[in-house]
Amino acid sequence: MNTAEAGRLLMHAAAFDNRQPSAAAAEAWAAALASMPFDQDTLAAVARYYATPPARPGDRLWIQPHDIRTHRAAIRNDRLTGFVYEPQPDDDNHAAYLRNLRQQRALVAGGHRPAEVRPALPPADSDRLKNELVLVGRIVPGDDEDEPGASPLSIPCPQCRARLGQQCTRAGHPITTPHAARIRVANGGPAIDPADQQAADDRRAAAAAYLARLTDDERAELAAFEQQQKDAS
Repeated sequence: MNTAEAGRLLMHAAAFDNRQPSAAAAEAWAAALASMPFDQDTLAAVARYYATPPARPGDRLWIQPHDIRTHRAAIRNDRLTGFVYEPQPDDDNHAAYLRNLRQQRALVAGGHRPAEVRPALPPADSDRLKNELVLVGRIVPGDDEDEPGASPLSIPCPQCRARLGQQCTRAGHPITTPHAARIRVANGGPAIDPADQQAADDRRAAAAAYLARLTDDERAELAAFEQQQKDAS
């Protein structure tokens, strides 16, 4: 974080605590947070701090740089709850596995989903899949062709928790196509696609099998890496 970004952060904090940001304060905060990026999680840390009641009434103090670090780390660590590593083709190489793990954890902590690596489909299957994907997000009609299927907006979304009649959201922004889980439930199906659940189970099994093959030294290296990632978050 540079001085200009620290100044913007202080202006954001001023909206909560009415402080008077100054050039000297911006320089001091930039020095204290030099290793931290200025991003949405940094701004969200301010809101999280002031949304948390103090231990005792009257104890609320102005947010400080260490509070930014603490609450930003908590925001990112919350996203890692239930994190499941997506196995990659080069995972047999321990260094590659650690690199892949580091990248996926960073993506998830930052609010993104790592892209799953899938084998290429044969041409015939690929063409069939493209034709089927055209139908994704459309309402499947019932047995009576004159009677359309249930609208996804007629039920709450089990994925993003959008209410009845509300559009689904992603990262807080409305999206035009309802989540697949909402479409399935609206048409009498399960919220979780059995194929997705099986794929997740397979990934967990693959990760467990990989960990079981690690030597004691590799386990120690992995534990040290994970602790380093937690400290850095």
